[in-house]
Amino acid sequence: MQSEKSEPTEAKGAEENALSNLRAAEASKPKGISAVAVLWTFGKCLSALLPVYLAGYYRVSTSLLVCGMMVYTGWKHAREAKEERLKSAIQLLDNEEEHTWKRASTIKRDLPAWVNFPDVEKVEWLNKVLQQVWPFVGQYLEKLLIETIAPSIRASSAHLQTLNFTKVDMGDKPMKVVGIKAHTENDKGQVLLDLYISYVGNVEINVEVKRYFCKAGVKGIQLHGMMRVILEPLIGDVPIVGAVTMFFIRRPKLDINWTGLTNLLDIPGLNVMSDSMIMDAIASFLVLPNRLVVPLVPGLHVAQLRCPLPRGVVRIHLLEAQSLAAKDNYVKGVMAGLSDPYAILRVGPQTFTSKHIDNTDSPKWGEMYEVIVHEVPGQELEVEVYDKDTDKDDFLGRTKLDLGIVKRSIAVDDWFTLKETTSGRVHFKLEWLALQPNTEQLEQVLKRNESVTSKNSHPPSSAILVVYLDKAEALPMKKGNKEPNPMVQISVQGTTKDSKICYTTINPEWEEAFTFFIQDPRTQEINIQVKDADRVQTLGKVTIPLSHVMKTSHLSLDQWFQLEDSGTASRIYINSVLRVLWLDEDRISAEVSSNLAAGVSKQLPMQASPHPSFATEGLFRIHLLAGQNLIPKDNLMGGMVKGKSDPYVKINIGGETFTSQVIKGNLNPTWNEMYEVILTELAGQELHVEMFDKDMDMKDDFMGRLKISLKDIIDSQYTDQWYTLNDVKSGRVHMVLEWVPTSSEPDGLDQVLQFHSRQSYQNKAVPSAGLLFVYVEQADGLPVKKSGKDPKVGVELSLREMSRKTTVCDRTTSPKWNEAFYFPVRDPRQDILILKLSHSWTLPIGSLIVPIRELLSEPDLVLDQWFHLDGASPESQILLRTELKVLVPTKCPVPTEKAKMSEVLDPAPAKPLPETDTILKTASVETPPVETIVPTLPLDEEFHKVKETALKEDQEEELESPTVSLPPHSSPDLTFASEGLLRLILLEAQSLVAKDTIMGGLKKGKSDPYAKISIGQATFKSAVVKENLNPVWNELYEVVLRPQPGQVVQVELFDKDMDKDDFLGRLKINLSDIIRSQLIDQWYSLNDVKSGRLRLILEWVPTVSSNDKLEQVMQLQSLQSYQNKTVPSAALLFVYMDRAHLLPFKKSGKEPKAGAELVFGSTTHRTKVCDRSRSPQWSEAFHFQVHDPNEEMLIVKLSSAWDQPMGSLVLPVRQLLSEPQLLLDQWMPLDGALPESKILLRAELKILDTRLTEVPQTSVAVSEEESKTAAAAEKMLETAEEEEKRQNLATDDSPVVSVHPAHPEAKHDTSHSPARVEEPAPAEEAPTESLIKVERDMKPQPETGLGGLAKATVTGIPTDPAPSVEVVDVPKVGPKLPPHTVPSQDFGKEGVLRIHLLEAKNLIAKDNLMGGMVKGKSDPYVKINIGENSFKSHVIKENLNPTWNEMYEVVVNGRSNQDIKFEAFDKDIDSDDFLGRFTVQLNEVIRSQYTDQWFSLKDVKSGQIHLILEWVPTVSNSARVEQVLQLQTLQSYQNKAVPSAALLSVYLEGAHSLPLKKSGKEPKAGVELVLGETTYKTKLCDRSTDPQWNESFYFLVHDPKRQMLVAKLSSGWDEPIGALVITLKNLLAAPQLVLDQWFPLDGALPESQILLRAELKILNSKMVDMIDSGTLPCTAPAPGNGQVKLSLSYSSKERKLVVIVHACRGLVSPSKDSVDSYVSIMLLPDKSKATKKKTAVRKKDLNPEYNERFEYDLREDEARFRRLSVSVKNNSASFRSPDVIGQVLIELAQIDLTSGVTDWFTLTDDAE
Repeated sequence: MQSEKSEPTEAKGAEENALSNLRAAEASKPKGISAVAVLWTFGKCLSALLPVYLAGYYRVSTSLLVCGMMVYTGWKHAREAKEERLKSAIQLLDNEEEHTWKRASTIKRDLPAWVNFPDVEKVEWLNKVLQQVWPFVGQYLEKLLIETIAPSIRASSAHLQTLNFTKVDMGDKPMKVVGIKAHTENDKGQVLLDLYISYVGNVEINVEVKRYFCKAGVKGIQLHGMMRVILEPLIGDVPIVGAVTMFFIRRPKLDINWTGLTNLLDIPGLNVMSDSMIMDAIASFLVLPNRLVVPLVPGLHVAQLRCPLPRGVVRIHLLEAQSLAAKDNYVKGVMAGLSDPYAILRVGPQTFTSKHIDNTDSPKWGEMYEVIVHEVPGQELEVEVYDKDTDKDDFLGRTKLDLGIVKRSIAVDDWFTLKETTSGRVHFKLEWLALQPNTEQLEQVLKRNESVTSKNSHPPSSAILVVYLDKAEALPMKKGNKEPNPMVQISVQGTTKDSKICYTTINPEWEEAFTFFIQDPRTQEINIQVKDADRVQTLGKVTIPLSHVMKTSHLSLDQWFQLEDSGTASRIYINSVLRVLWLDEDRISAEVSSNLAAGVSKQLPMQASPHPSFATEGLFRIHLLAGQNLIPKDNLMGGMVKGKSDPYVKINIGGETFTSQVIKGNLNPTWNEMYEVILTELAGQELHVEMFDKDMDMKDDFMGRLKISLKDIIDSQYTDQWYTLNDVKSGRVHMVLEWVPTSSEPDGLDQVLQFHSRQSYQNKAVPSAGLLFVYVEQADGLPVKKSGKDPKVGVELSLREMSRKTTVCDRTTSPKWNEAFYFPVRDPRQDILILKLSHSWTLPIGSLIVPIRELLSEPDLVLDQWFHLDGASPESQILLRTELKVLVPTKCPVPTEKAKMSEVLDPAPAKPLPETDTILKTASVETPPVETIVPTLPLDEEFHKVKETALKEDQEEELESPTVSLPPHSSPDLTFASEGLLRLILLEAQSLVAKDTIMGGLKKGKSDPYAKISIGQATFKSAVVKENLNPVWNELYEVVLRPQPGQVVQVELFDKDMDKDDFLGRLKINLSDIIRSQLIDQWYSLNDVKSGRLRLILEWVPTVSSNDKLEQVMQLQSLQSYQNKTVPSAALLFVYMDRAHLLPFKKSGKEPKAGAELVFGSTTHRTKVCDRSRSPQWSEAFHFQVHDPNEEMLIVKLSSAWDQPMGSLVLPVRQLLSEPQLLLDQWMPLDGALPESKILLRAELKILDTRLTEVPQTSVAVSEEESKTAAAAEKMLETAEEEEKRQNLATDDSPVVSVHPAHPEAKHDTSHSPARVEEPAPAEEAPTESLIKVERDMKPQPETGLGGLAKATVTGIPTDPAPSVEVVDVPKVGPKLPPHTVPSQDFGKEGVLRIHLLEAKNLIAKDNLMGGMVKGKSDPYVKINIGENSFKSHVIKENLNPTWNEMYEVVVNGRSNQDIKFEAFDKDIDSDDFLGRFTVQLNEVIRSQYTDQWFSLKDVKSGQIHLILEWVPTVSNSARVEQVLQLQTLQSYQNKAVPSAALLSVYLEGAHSLPLKKSGKEPKAGVELVLGETTYKTKLCDRSTDPQWNESFYFLVHDPKRQMLVAKLSSGWDEPIGALVITLKNLLAAPQLVLDQWFPLDGALPESQILLRAELKILNSKMVDMIDSGTLPCTAPAPGNGQVKLSLSYSSKERKLVVIVHACRGLVSPSKDSVDSYVSIMLLPDKSKATKKKTAVRKKDLNPEYNERFEYDLREDEARFRRLSVSVKNNSASFRSPDVIGQVLIELAQIDLTSGVTDWFTLTDDAE
């Protein structure tokens, strides 16, 4: 309390001190009378009495004198009042800080602590900036007025030739921005700001016209108002903002204090008129709907920015009023009367006045008005009610309403209380009419308008018309051949509007917009007349029917119109835009009335109300394919040999920038990269494409550019063409540009995803399948914080790796955001949208998960509702709108309508009846039970009969048993389970065309072939076989399909290349031929090429409905092995999902939207999502490939819209094996649901009865040893055939004959015997054969050709198996060992990083001499760290420009995100001094492959280090070994490092049959791998003779021809078990430089072996290619006299050639002593003294440093014809020894002087 009382006391004391100081100052003034003051007083009295004297002298009437006195008095009073207002405003501005400080404590007491003002933000920083800038603004305006405006005024009129600004002073009071409000609920393509401006300026501007002795001016201006600033469009380039639009939504308040002659404007009556005239002038270009647009970039459609389409139209129904104040009195106020009320309505410049109702306080108007709304939020409806009187109307009250509320609510019907009065309220009904760009609802709007009534005889409008009047050309001249002053009159529906006048021109530009309300656009037309300013002479006219506008897309007609009754070339450019007014009644709540006057809503909105621009963005897809005929920028041998380029492309669109990969050394590169960007269709947007040549040392070279208008791409939708590059001599780029169409139907989603799955891009981009638009409007009922305060809520939206955040609202439990976001969606069936609500991003409040698949079952793919939040209060919910748009590529074959089931099936058979199956089983063996035999087309009639019979039987069953509610079995379509399996084995090829060339085409190489296989919509791609014209693949592919007429199997062969793969041939096989033959093993000749053939095995696998064949199929499956790791299918499972019954309700009590998910192994299928029902019906069929029916199972998961589980079913496939016909068709109970919940499905298993029971043998696999045993094998087969004949003759009941082997011991090792290929006999010639069992006695052979072929006992091909035939059991063999290792996916992904530490310059001197008095040098060294590897260079003594020339190698994983850290230090005795650091990202080095540049040291003042960083590419080709080894001999390094020639990766999987320890225990086996000086150890396995390690290692190999890998096995590292030695020379001879097999161990048991994979990769360094060009860095010392380092450049500004001599190195001394060297340069051919220059002498130094600069005055074109002679001379040479150490002659024409060159030049002898 004491402190509070002290505040007024202190203030009072301060005031008294100020008064005493003022009195003392007045008292201190010298007393006396000023003569000037006396004369001034006398003059004022004389001037005051003079008018009275003159009036009496000339006998002027006294009334005139009195009138003049009154005018003077009024003027004086008005002026004094204005000056007082200005002074008080300035005084308030001056004392604002002091006044605020004085009132601070009072304000703190008056307002609670939680009060804040969130709408408007203070920007004191901006006011401080304006305070600093204001004097310079004054200087600019003074210069503008005096130098620009004054001359133009003087030139405009002869009477104003003496006009001059005598004083221009903007004062010291700057304009203030009281606050800024930012709006975020509008379009994302703009920034919308409201600036509250207050300007109280002591400005003083005086103007004088000397000719008429006139003086006028302004002294003080006040301006207060709210200015809206819109920054749009936002673009992806500097300056980011395309234009700035400024305007006042309401008229600002203006007050001007005039001086001089303009004092007359302060006379009462004239002052109001003058201020309103000035305000009208300001409003004509700065008050809505007028806008001031300042374009910042060229090419914008300024007219559309200046006159944009309105936001909407509000229909105002002024209904009635109640309890208005009574203003009429009778008998001088004795009797109180009522009022005669009327209302004035204002929205911006639009004003309406209702009729007045006599003598009532509750008038009923019933009038309707329509107003155009340009800006929301911002514009308000202002209503004032008056009492109509004969003299002055009495005020009855006013009210306001923000039209943004009407837009959100669509309709508002409420009473509004009048303010500034004692009582009264007005009833309004307001409707928001959205602008529709189509006429789909026009008929509905016209019919609805017929029911709208109004007493003011204004019928409702059905549309608005906006006419953009742009310009005209070639208007006719006026009479007398004078140029006209054209203006335009536009008339629509009886309303005429005039444009502005363009003076003296026949090519006027108006750039104005006019808006008209249209009742019925079908019958109206636009009448346009161009007239002269006098409105008498017509210059032309044109009539445009609105029906023409209605026929256009988007209801917009934008074109030139030929003028009638005008010149022959006269025309006018007009854009007419029609918009239908649509009242969206669906979004109006049933109880739409809300208490808006109190500012509280009674009911939450049911749906979100986004901006009309919501979900209007589109996706722009860029496919960068290739380039051609690019310019070569790289030069070899100093420019004497023209090289190529390393091109890459930069693409810029909509603020997004994409950079392609660099294609090394190619003028016709192929990129195949795809980019996507989401854009809003804005005028003037362009796609910018630039191409550069990647250089390592200097700036990348420019190779061309091009610009493409986005509008052209959107119009064409899809463009695939070559674009010519601009600003270069040659070059073009191939791109596919697509503005992807969108669809709100989910029908084509599967086709789109399948279409995308067939596409692959080099940059690993995945095309988006849809766009998800999310509008987050508001939340309600959020929980408060633990402290009891309301939260500050923000929402984070996440979809995959993308994340977006809303703004953080002020404290409230019902926040509103009104923000929109968009996300690209790759797979709508898998992606999930996650919303997380939190307090200031720290305290979680709740979350929401929205699976995108839910939208697929919604109408128009839109979900707009309130969602309950997880982890929040029960009443917490959020309102949002999610809208999915499916992206349908132009080339995607999406059907326009849903596919309908055809009644006639082409080759698919009718399902066989059970009787038919029985007949087939008992038939003769000549007819096998194949159920997938396809009938020919004439069977269609029979199919129709079967179908009609089935339909009749179904109808009869329904009639007979109407009481049965549920069907006992499913009723699938007749095509169910008619699919079959096509099996294709890609074996080998021969005599392919050689596409690769060596030595620039002089020598023919080979090819790297691979195959592409297309079967229907399925596509397969084989592995690439390197450098082989007779490749062996041995790969298996399977596809399940339903035969259709015309289906073919297409196989294409290609040669794998770095750029574009070469074509090696193709072939096509009809599917009908395969089905007819069942099994084909054949060589096919390749078409469209000179030579080549391909061997394929094609089988249409028959199916049987019995499990008799299963064991044989499973056994055959175990015997087969393929290179692509494919396991043959054993069966097909067909599932028909019919329906479900009595599913449980959802948690919300609603019926579920049921869908079923079927999971079988790694395959998943989903049914459709049914409408809400507890008994959904799907009627959908699916099929699965089964590999092991005894182990696999089918899982069916039911859920409501994929998020709420409803139950599940597990069906083991082995259960079907015990069913008749392998068929299960019944109702099954659901787990996790109600007891009565069940599902009806049909599961049918069909065993694949393959005829391929032998493993095919390739022609390459026949080795020499197999050829030797061919005769023995033939004898064995002959013996088997004779034995079979003898058994058949002996007994016909036992057709199975077992042929015993000649060597019984062969039974112990049958798994490694190669099988002989037998050609299958034709079906018509095949007799009844028995199963023949053949066993051969052969030693195991190493794999040749097909490493994955099975080596086992083979059974023959049963062409016609009978049910009664018994199969002889195959003897069981021991555990089968895997033939190859199975390393992880990361194996072999390591690469070699090579770091060349060359030199440094300008390092900091850290050593001081003589106690710091003399600056010394440093002893620098460098530390290098990458991951866990560290390197340290040697120390260079006392050198600030050291040269290290050291090399380091490290093996790292190419996928890791590591940094390479470099630190430089000065070596000292105690603590080393820091010289700087820098970091290089590993992924940047990997991307660029080779980097040679100077890196600046950070955290120090100066210093640079020269590095070569190389990510060494690897090749699996031994041909490069010689060149790599040559590189080792040519390079030498100070740290004695030798570059590695290869990288060896070793994967150690396991061992088998290791010997026991001496103690009899099993060993704890470990392996030690040794290569050179590098040693690794595996882990120690647990005791076992078959250990498994599964570990990988890598080694750097210096000489692959001599080095070897040693693997030592031991138990616990102390007891040796065995060893293995692999010479790397063997790896060089292996295919792909890979050995992957079992190796026998030396020093162990005979059966002991180890399984490992050794993979050698040759390091193909870029430096290998530098050997021939002579640019190899770090070369060993070569014969010569040293090198000199020079910098050569040309300064265009100074027109000078600049030569900098840096240093020399390796100078040769002619004697034992060092030389005193200097450098002499001379510009040839002029050998005058002016061109000769030399450096200072450096004594006794063979590596001197000069760093001296020389300049030559020389034109750039002359420099091309000059040569620079550089000589290094010895200053201490005697007369016997030569003074020239070496010299170099540089041709300046070969140097890029514009970019500049810094390089070492080799010195040669003078004679050379």
